[in-house]
Formats: sequence, structure tokens, C-alpha cells
Amino acid sequence: MRMPRLAVAAAAAAALAVPLTVPAAAGAVSGNGSHASRPWLDSSLPLEKRVDLLLGQMTNAEKATLMTSVGVPAGSHATGYTPGIDRLGIPGTQFTDGPGGVRDGQPATALPSPVSLAASFDTALARSYGTVMGAEAKSRGYQVIYGPMVNIVRTPLGGRDFETLGEDPELAGDIGASEIRGIQAQGVAAQVKHYAGNNQENARTTSSSDIGERTLHEIYLPAFEKAVKDGKVWSVMCAYNKVNGTYACENAQILRDVLIDTWKFDGVIDTDYPANHSTVASALAGLDQEFSGTTYFQQLPAAVAAGQVPQSVLDDAARRILRLEFRTGLFDPQTPPAVDYEADSAFARQAAEDGSVLLKNSGSVLPLDTSKLTSLAVIGPDAETAVTGGGGSSAVTPYKKVDPLTGLRARLGGGVEVTSVKAGQGNGFPPIPASALSGLKGEYFTNTTLSGTPALTRDDPAVDFDWGTGSPAGGIPADGFSARWTGTVTAPATAAYTFAATSDDGSRVYLDGKLIVDNWSDHAAQTVKSTPVPLTAGEPHSLRVEYYENAGGASVSVGWSAPGVPDPTITAAAQAAAKADAAVVVVGDSSSEGSDRTTLALPGNEDDLIRAVAAANPRTVVVLRAGAPVLMPWLTDVPAVLDMWYPGQEDGNALAALLTGDAEPGGRLPVSFPMTDTQTATAAAPGRYPAVGGVYDYSEGLEVGYRWYQQEGQTPLFPFGYGLSYTTFRLSHLRTGPDQVEATAHGTAPVHVSVDVTNTGHRAGTDVVQVYLGHPSGSGEPPKALKTFAKVRLDPGQTKTVRLTLSPDDFRVWDTGAHDWTVLKGSYPVYVGESSADTPLTSAVTVRRTVGVQYVAVSAAATTDPGTAQTVKTTFTNTGDSGVENLRLGLNVPAGWTAVPAAGATVRRVGPHSSVTASWTVTAPSTAAAGPVTLTGTASFELAGRQTRTAGATTTVPYATTAAAYNNAGISADSDPSTGKLDPGGYSFSATQLAAVGYTPGATVTAGGLSYRWPDTQPGQPDNVAAGGQVIRVHGQGSQLGLLGTGIGSAHSGTVKVMYTDGTTADLAVDFPDWYSNKASGNAQLAVTTANWNRPPGDTLGNHAVSLYTTGGALDPAKTVAAVTLPADTGVHVFAISLG
Repeated sequence: MRMPRLAVAAAAAAALAVPLTVPAAAGAVSGNGSHASRPWLDSSLPLEKRVDLLLGQMTNAEKATLMTSVGVPAGSHATGYTPGIDRLGIPGTQFTDGPGGVRDGQPATALPSPVSLAASFDTALARSYGTVMGAEAKSRGYQVIYGPMVNIVRTPLGGRDFETLGEDPELAGDIGASEIRGIQAQGVAAQVKHYAGNNQENARTTSSSDIGERTLHEIYLPAFEKAVKDGKVWSVMCAYNKVNGTYACENAQILRDVLIDTWKFDGVIDTDYPANHSTVASALAGLDQEFSGTTYFQQLPAAVAAGQVPQSVLDDAARRILRLEFRTGLFDPQTPPAVDYEADSAFARQAAEDGSVLLKNSGSVLPLDTSKLTSLAVIGPDAETAVTGGGGSSAVTPYKKVDPLTGLRARLGGGVEVTSVKAGQGNGFPPIPASALSGLKGEYFTNTTLSGTPALTRDDPAVDFDWGTGSPAGGIPADGFSARWTGTVTAPATAAYTFAATSDDGSRVYLDGKLIVDNWSDHAAQTVKSTPVPLTAGEPHSLRVEYYENAGGASVSVGWSAPGVPDPTITAAAQAAAKADAAVVVVGDSSSEGSDRTTLALPGNEDDLIRAVAAANPRTVVVLRAGAPVLMPWLTDVPAVLDMWYPGQEDGNALAALLTGDAEPGGRLPVSFPMTDTQTATAAAPGRYPAVGGVYDYSEGLEVGYRWYQQEGQTPLFPFGYGLSYTTFRLSHLRTGPDQVEATAHGTAPVHVSVDVTNTGHRAGTDVVQVYLGHPSGSGEPPKALKTFAKVRLDPGQTKTVRLTLSPDDFRVWDTGAHDWTVLKGSYPVYVGESSADTPLTSAVTVRRTVGVQYVAVSAAATTDPGTAQTVKTTFTNTGDSGVENLRLGLNVPAGWTAVPAAGATVRRVGPHSSVTASWTVTAPSTAAAGPVTLTGTASFELAGRQTRTAGATTTVPYATTAAAYNNAGISADSDPSTGKLDPGGYSFSATQLAAVGYTPGATVTAGGLSYRWPDTQPGQPDNVAAGGQVIRVHGQGSQLGLLGTGIGSAHSGTVKVMYTDGTTADLAVDFPDWYSNKASGNAQLAVTTANWNRPPGDTLGNHAVSLYTTGGALDPAKTVAAVTLPADTGVHVFAISLG
């Protein structure tokens, strides 16, 4: 299945077999590459000088061209592409998917999934991992690779947890930064993703991750901060979701305030595919490029000309893009380096071994004693299938694949009988066996519609195929084919059978001509089951199965199950296990981008399979190939469990090396494993997961992963950091120093930690030393958090001293009053051990004095009408142990506004842990324009030198009426549809069609029981508000507030804030269904549907009905409404507001 991101490359799909065209030299674009006419091509000049020279020659239209992706050119296998500019010799830029290898539809090294890399706890390995990806991307002419993904694992149900680097910010940040350095050393930009709050897949494109400020800065942003500051990443991908109600790609708080201004990020901010929702808001927030079909940034030159976006914003975006292009050598092309794919494959094997985690090994079952082993049973639904990765945009086409059976047979040789039983069913039910099928004929078509004459007809024993990214047979394409199987099915026993179809992409099952399973859509591997169908033993029934594959992976399996009817494959597996010296049961899940798992349980009947095999053979080893934690109700029944995550293309070879002891499982858990589905922080309270009303409530705060288990006194199945070895270790002689420090304005002194590690076993092995830090009592922090770690390899009996450092940042906590970091005074416990639950060595560091944090805060009224005055207060707070001297407070207001200070603006001294407040009378001019206004408080003081602090507060000048806020022309005349742009593509309501249903300029219309005044405007003139958080005066009383409008591109949900004249507020949930869908949803009602819309030139969608909706909520009828604040979502368009 192809995820939405690849839709932009659909035009090039037919060219996937064409070798990649590496961009030519910049000068070759127009045939004139002289340095005299194009001095920016002179590679001897400093990079920033070259950027300046080129930027100075660009028009605003050309700058905007760099900011919007277009279709991928024929011959390229890129995921994304931004166009070049011939006039200036700028080549196009090519982007490819990661983050577990180059994912462009062509064979590449499929590395172990990133969660496996995190499990290695090895930053050197992470750099090599990045080097492999970067070198392969460079060899194909790509400038940017999408990865790594450093979103923190919040719920183990997350569909993309396998792409992450775990649940801990320190681990994810350190591994991610090292990987970035490896990628970018090859001249390819890493694009760290998805910034921020994209911690679940369900509803990811529309939901809001509502995260407290402290939690955001301490849990969900630090890994990105390390990517920027330590990894020096060149590009960041902003996420689909909203963060605290505002789409991440237009969220100024996280983009401009944090990423750009605080972290000093100088690279490019790109959208996910697609994740831009605006022109002005996203540009002002700091977004640089949009991808996958949106064209908001094509309007940027006009927005600059209209004064909506400063010229400096457009220039800065273009500068960042050019900087990346120069950094990646786009203007200085060289012959792509050759790639040694066999060497990369060897690294993939090493990485799989180093990331695999040994969870249980009772009686030292592992490693297998090959000198005594004569037979081995390899069992499982995928025992003969290599698991190279999860689904979605990270699914690499592997250069090679080694499955478990092949790997074990190759390692053990002919002296050990290795048998295989494909048993159990991972996703649905066991395939209907050939013994129950007769006359099964398969017809294969070279299209997705089962149309025309089959290109191939053959007899198939069953419908159970996994073609990966390959073709079913010669003459059938790997993408864009379909198949139909017809035959007879006969039940072996009388029972009610449930049928299941598991497929990637669509499938459906007919029994006796009746559709019983409908799985007919584009998707990653998923299972749909029928209702139970009574069947009589020996009675034949006609069976028809239909399947199509669009693009990407291809698989289909049709199975059945009935109560009391045993799975014959499990019976066969147990019999094979009983005859073997040892049994290996290979099980797992199939996580994918686009949806979360519904349970942590192993799919299908894999639990039953494990129990049956374990009962038949006491030397049973369970091998997990899963992207995230799974439940293990059979754990006490088996002696050994090895978690290999998604091990990549060297799956079978790595497995064989680990089971035989040629390699040691070097991994430690980067995520906690719960005992049950509900033993997680996100399941502990409603609203956390799943989302409620489009909102994920991160009310667990800092209690993420192992922090929650410790804080709540819970014992997980396996704790974070846990992992066994084939040898044993002892930690001793913990030393920390200094044991007392001061937190000055420059941070604390580094604290050095050393510990002796001894290999007390009989073979070489690796241990991971983990250092956790607690905080002073009352800090509000969880009991302990990982701060640093080191992986050490030791020979038997060897002792090494491991030296680590606690940096000043390790002691900091986020102060929500200051909106800044601070260090608290008190005792900080230091814990050293081998997992979050096993830290036997302890020490402490005391911060005996702290500078704390000094900050200024501004309080102002939410709204200010033109010509009115209000009192604004600035408060300076000193949280440190020392006083500050000669404080001067100020308040800066916009031009035309006045601020008159009262007493308190100058204070000689502010003592420790004290605050002072000054008041100001602020007056808005009578001509104040509607919109938000920033009032900036300043504080200048002496503390170890002269220091300054600033902070802002926003007061909003409301729009006097809804009409005054109109900023979009959503209605056009049929004779000139180009004047309407309700949809960014140039689609709009037809004035003629609206008039036909009574919606004429200035008319009173009724919808949802409320009367609205339809905009009194001419076609092509602004007639609606593209919602961007505008505050609009609405005066009156009533029991209901209504909004008449529509959603664009998809259904939109949000909140309208009602302000009453008494100063109180109320939040009303509102829904705006897509105008194209013509279907009400949420609390919206259909207001009116017009028979047709107006379309831009070149439209291919044709005529279509479109609709308006009414939405709103209940008011307090005893109060008077003063104003309403619209949602900050430009996909919402409001034409009228009513009280009733």
C-alpha cells in the first residue's frame, strides 16, 4: 500500500523502473554556468556569501517557487520534489523517505527498525546507521532524507512506535543526534520529524495534542532540541496534528518562539504530506516549504504586497532553503559515490544483533548448544518470511531478504535437521487449507479492476500470498494488478465459521454469490471478518475471492475459524516441536503508519500457538518480531524470549547468529512493556487515549513511560532499560563528584560519574550502564529520569571503569511562570544500574545555592476596543537565592498606542524569592486596526552583570462586525469563477446557484432554527472569514450561538470562545463538515446544498454539489454576549454569526 505521502509521485509511478536521474551541474540547467554571471556558483566562496549573492537576484515569485513542492519528474524515484529555477541555475531538490533506509521503491538496504536502533543504546552504532542511509541517499541523487523520527512513545498502541527512538527524551535525543551526524556527513540533509506532539496515528491529521507547557518542554521537545543543538540538523518536518489547538505547521509558539528564536535553528522547516493549512499564518509562524499538493505559498508574493506578510519573512524562508541546497552540494555536483550494498547488509545484520533484546533465558536455554543439537523446529505464521520493517512511508524495498528458516539452515548446516511449520495466523485466521478447497482457479489481471482478459490463469492451492513489493508472476506488474480466485469450499466439520480476509490493498470474499467480507480499499495489511456462517460438514459451497493491489506492498490471505474446530496448523506445529531437540516460535505484529493498534495482544491465534508448542517441547524459544510491546500471557510457559523488533533484511542471519551464540543480543528496552492493555499512563484516565472530541489530553503530564510506572508504584512486565545477556555483570564502586555545586547564571558545574563494570560470566558480552537522576522533594518531577548511558564490552573476568558526565542541562526543570528553565536548590539523588527498575548504586549531588530564574510577566485585558484605556501590569519575579539590584521595568506598545507608568517602574533591589509589580495605563488609538496586539514588558537589572528580560502579552482589538472580518472571497460569478478562492485550488460557491436556494446578498436565511443575515457583498469580493482566531464583536443575549459556514478539504472541528460582558467565558465545540461531502457530522446541521460549484480553469473534478452548514452551542441566557473568538483553523470558513 502506498501512503498518502507518495501521492505526489503518482505521475511518475510508471517510470519506477527508470534509473534515477541525478541532478546535473547547476550551470548546466540553462547552459551558462560562468562564475562571472553567476558568482554564487563559485564553490570557493563562503556558503553564506553564496546564499546572499543568489538571494539578491531572486524575485518574490521565484522565492515562493522554492517554497512549494510539485510533482516528481519522470525518471526520478523521489518522494518529494521542489522545482529549480532555470534563470538562476538552481536545480530541483529531491527528497526521499526514511527513516529505516532509503525508501524510494528501488532496492536499498532495509535496516532494522529505528526502535531497534534505540534498543542498542549505542550512539556510535546510530552514527553508522545514519552513514549507511546518507550514503545510499547521496548515491541516488537525493538532497534530503525524511528521518530520524524522534517523537516520544506515549502509548504502546502507537502505529508508528516502531519508527521512533523510544519513550525517553534523553535516549531519543542522543541516538537521534548521532544518526543525524551520520546522515549529514554524507552531504544529505536529515529531516527530523514530526515536530511536535505526533505521538499517535489515529486522527493525526485533524486532532489536537493538548500538552501542558512543562510537559511539552521536558518530555516532547528535548529530543528535537538535541537534534538541533547536538546533531546540527539541517531540516525539520512539522507534524500533521495540532498542538494545543493550533496546527503544528502554523504554530508560532513551537516553530518561531522555540525552534527558531530559542534554539537558533537555521535550517528549513517543511510540512508533512500535506500539513499546511494557510498562507499567512504558517509563513509568519516560520514554515518554509509545503508538500503534497497544497499551494498556499503560491499566494505569498501577493500577501507580501498586501502587507500581510513582511518581506523579511519571505526572504528568510528563501534564505533557509538556499542554505540547505548549498549545504547538500546541489550547486556543486559530483559523481555519486558507489555503494557497497554487501557491506551495508553486513552492517544491517550487526545492527539487528545489537538491537535485539533477550527478555527471558531460564536454564540458559540460549545460546543453543550446536554441538548437541540434531534437530530444530522453526514454527510460526511468518517463519519463512523476513520482516524487514513496518508499514507505510518507511517500508523499504530490501536489497536482499533472509528469512528465519533460511538463516538457520545456512548457519546450522546439514548436520542439524531444521524443519519448518507455517502455523497459526498473525492477522486473521488460519488460511483455508487446500484440503478444504477444490478447483481453485486464480485469474490475474494487469489492472486494478479485474477487467478484460486475465493475463495469467493458473490453479492455486489456497489464497495465501505475500508478494512483498514483487510481482505474483511473470507478466504481472508489481504495482497496479488484481486477481480473482473461484472454486469450491467444503467444511470439515459442522459449525459456524467466521471467514477473514487479510490484505494489502483491497479484498472481498463471496460465498454462494453473497458478499460476506468487504475489505475493498487502499490500506496497509488489515483484516476484515465476516459474521459467523453455519456450514455443514461435507457440503460444498462456491467461493469467490477478489483482490487488487494499487502500489507498494502486496499480500492477501483468506482464512476461517470456528468454535471447537482446532487449527490444524497448530496441531502440526506441536507435533513437529515434540520431535525436535528445540523449537523456535516466530511471532509478531504488523504495525503501520496511518492507524494505531487496538490491542497489545499478539494477533490472531499466536498466543495459542506458543502455548501448544511450549507444551510439546520444554526447550521452546519465542522470537518476537514486533514494532512495539506485546502482551505475553504465556511467559511462564516458555524458557526463553528474544525480541528482535523489525530486524530488517538480515532478519534470518541475525536470528541464527543470536540463537547459536555467534552474536550476543546487545539490546535493552527503549520502551516499557505493560502487563495488560490497560497498564499504561494513557489508559489510566479518560480523554488521554483515544481522543475525545478531536483532542488528545496529555493530562498524564511528565508521567510518560517508565516515569508513570515509578510514580504510580506499578510494576510493568519488563521495565525500560531492561535486557539480559549471555553473560553476567556486576556494577560497583560508584563515584560522583563534585557532590556539591552551585547553579549560577552559567549553569552548574559538570558532575562526573564513574562506576566499575565487571564481567562475572564465562563469555564476552556487552552491558549498558544507565545513570538516572532524581530531583529535590517538592519539585514535581517523577522519581528518576535517564540522563546518560554508556555501552561497554567486556571479556570474561574483565573490569572496566565507565566514566560519564551529568551536564548542567540534566539538572534543569521548566518553570511555567517564567516560561524558561531553572535549577532548583536541594539534593539530587543519582542512581546507576542496568534498567529503570534496577539501580542498586546510589549517590547524591547537592545544589546548595541557585541563581534560579528571573523573569517578567505582563497581564492585560483580553480585548481592547479602539479609543479605550486599560490597566496593564508588569511583574518581575526573582526565584533565585540572591537579590537583584537596580531593576528598571518598561512597557513597549505599538505605534499610536500610549503607555503611562504609575509608581513601581524602578526598584533599587528585589530580594531572593521576591517579586514586584508596576502598573501602566495603556490607551489604544481610535484608529486601532482589528487583530492581536503585543504589549512587551521589559526588565533590566544587575545580577552577575547587567541582564535584561522581556515578555509579551496579547490584547486583541476585536472586529466590530462579522463583515469587518471578511478575508476570503468564497462566492464567484459564473462568468468569472477566477475571483473566488474558497478552496486554495480556486473553487468557490456559485452566486447563481446560491440565489437559486434563496441565498442572495443581504438576504435573511434560516438554518438550524436560527436566522442569519447572508453577506451583502458582490461575487468575487470578501464574503467570509477564513478562521484564524479572530475576535469578533457580537452583542446580545440568547440561548444559542450559531455559525453559518463550511469546512474545506476535510471535516474540521474546533472551539469557539464566547466572551460575556461580565468577563466570564465559555467554550463551545463546533464542527464544520467538508463542503464537498454534503453530509452533516458532529454537531453541525446541513443548512443548504447548491447543485453545483464554480471551478478554476483546467479543473478535472467536474460538476459537483457543495454545502453550507450551521453549528454552534448553548449560551447562558442570563448573560450578555460581548464577543466570540473563532477557531485558529483556516480550513473553517464562516459567512455569518447569529444569536437566538
